[in-house]
Amino acid sequence: MKSNKILILIVLLLIVVNGFAQSQKKYSISNKRAISHYEQALRFFNRYDNITAKKLLQESIDIEPKFLEAYMVLSQVYMEMGEIDKAIETIKKSHEIDKNFHPRSFYILGILYFSQGEYKNALESFETFLTFNDKRKSINKSARKKIEECKFALNQIANPVPFEPKEVGDGVNTDLDEYWPSLSVDEKTLVYTVRLPKNPDKGIRGTRWQEDLYISYRNEDGEWSKGIPVSSPLNTDFNEGAQAVSSDGKTIYFTICRGVCNIYQSVLQPDGLWSHPQKLSVNVNTERYSEKQPSISPDGKTLYFVSNRPGGQGDFDIWKCEKNPDGQWDNAVNLGSVINTSGSEQSPFIHFDNQTLYFSSSGHIGMGSQDIFVSRRDSTGGWSKPVNLGYPINTYRSEEGLIVNAKGTEAYYSSDIRPERGRDIYTFELYPAIRPTPTSYVKGTISDSKTLNPVEANVKLVDLKRNKVLMDVVKAKGGKFLVCLPVNNKYGLFVSSPGYLFHSEHFDLSNYYSFDKPFRLDVELQPIEKGEVLTLRNIFFAFDSYEILPESNAELNYLLDVLKQNPNIRVEVSGHTDNLGSDDYNLKLSSQRAKAVVDYLIQHGIESERLEWVGFGESKPVAPNTTEEGRALNRRTEVRIL
Repeated sequence: MKSNKILILIVLLLIVVNGFAQSQKKYSISNKRAISHYEQALRFFNRYDNITAKKLLQESIDIEPKFLEAYMVLSQVYMEMGEIDKAIETIKKSHEIDKNFHPRSFYILGILYFSQGEYKNALESFETFLTFNDKRKSINKSARKKIEECKFALNQIANPVPFEPKEVGDGVNTDLDEYWPSLSVDEKTLVYTVRLPKNPDKGIRGTRWQEDLYISYRNEDGEWSKGIPVSSPLNTDFNEGAQAVSSDGKTIYFTICRGVCNIYQSVLQPDGLWSHPQKLSVNVNTERYSEKQPSISPDGKTLYFVSNRPGGQGDFDIWKCEKNPDGQWDNAVNLGSVINTSGSEQSPFIHFDNQTLYFSSSGHIGMGSQDIFVSRRDSTGGWSKPVNLGYPINTYRSEEGLIVNAKGTEAYYSSDIRPERGRDIYTFELYPAIRPTPTSYVKGTISDSKTLNPVEANVKLVDLKRNKVLMDVVKAKGGKFLVCLPVNNKYGLFVSSPGYLFHSEHFDLSNYYSFDKPFRLDVELQPIEKGEVLTLRNIFFAFDSYEILPESNAELNYLLDVLKQNPNIRVEVSGHTDNLGSDDYNLKLSSQRAKAVVDYLIQHGIESERLEWVGFGESKPVAPNTTEEGRALNRRTEVRIL
């Protein structure tokens, strides 16, 4: 409710300071004793002594029950003290005396009703306000938007979406506030933020609260272990929180606030400890403005975050930075007016499918000060119009900090549904319309085929149909990698490193919905040496034909790069088939397919003298031809270094 509260305070202060507290005052009453109490109350109010101000205002009203100015200031005092019901009742009493005295009070009343979820009363108050034809265009515009939001909220309540939130358990949730969850792709690690009381024995001044990062692990029974503080040096005596963990769990991005907020990163070391936090570059962080609430894409190449820096659409906007080939962050880019509004956007979360974005907003039409929305990136890189997740996921409260598991079935978020426990972390099943693309993952190791030593290599996931790189793991550090695989598609996975032949894999997830057994892939890269053989797993031909299909372009381009970067090597391209069909037919077809690959290479600049081709038909199987899986392995194209 923070943004609503700020708006109320601004409007009420305009009324109080500019209307009721001028040096030459003309009040709605003439009782000097009541006026004296009122003016004393104003002085205490301006010194933030709300208790004394409230007492004096109540005494003023007791002396003169029709003192309209006192009612209006008292309503703001109640608002400052968080007593919204009393603020509403105070304004209503002023209307019983004279509803025409301060027309803007109907606008204020509408804001207060809206902040409590009393949408019908709010709608009536806003509509009444507009009948007065207020001269301030900005307030009229705001009132019309609030009317639209009231009607939207009433419609949402009449058409609720499925929603059954469940606590994640006492291992995570305590009497303290827990929020900002982040989840590993395998759903076994939960990192979250905890609001803790500061220890006065340490001599820390200022607020008596601080934020720290905590971590919990899920056991085989699906229960979360007792949360413990993330090891030093991540937590300090300052505020750390609003974090995001990379897909492989090796890098954490989080917010540190010291006056302004900035984004830091830490890397998990081989000894299991986190490195000293490093502030991200000036392309991400500014000195005068705040950057916070990071979310990292599953390939680690795009960082989403919110900032109030200049150049945005409103208060806080969602921005992104791309990591360049050198591993540095490029300049921040605003996500634009489809996502960002004149209000405030918060808590972006890019799903493991790398195309579905969840975030909170006060600017899009919603039910509260912050509603949760979902938007999807299209084939051109643009974002779809955000969709409100609906009631009762969104309410008159502030909903934010939602994340979704890789499967796309379950969401995690924080809420104060049980006020006596503070904010806790809950989980709920997403209804189908707001789910992302379900995502599995492949993890494994990369090593030298001769020495078996780990190799740092580039790993890319390619949409073969569109020949588009979906995810690009810049380096598989220490020879280990993890790549997310959205279902409903066919992918090529390419592993490459200087001095080695590339390695490719083919993943057909068109009908894959099981996430219990993610893929395991241990790659042995072959040095570029005479006699080494490269199997091309993403070369596809039309049925019963040697016509190369477009899905083969990504693989062929990788082969082109190897030949261009190593101009002294000559290669032999060989074709192989399964045992279906006659020996002569298979031999001819395999030869034609090998020649088709050679022709492609020649057409793209490789000298014919460097290329040979041969067909082996079914004579060199690598798997039994008794199953379709085995026959698929035997239908292959290979490249041998001559």
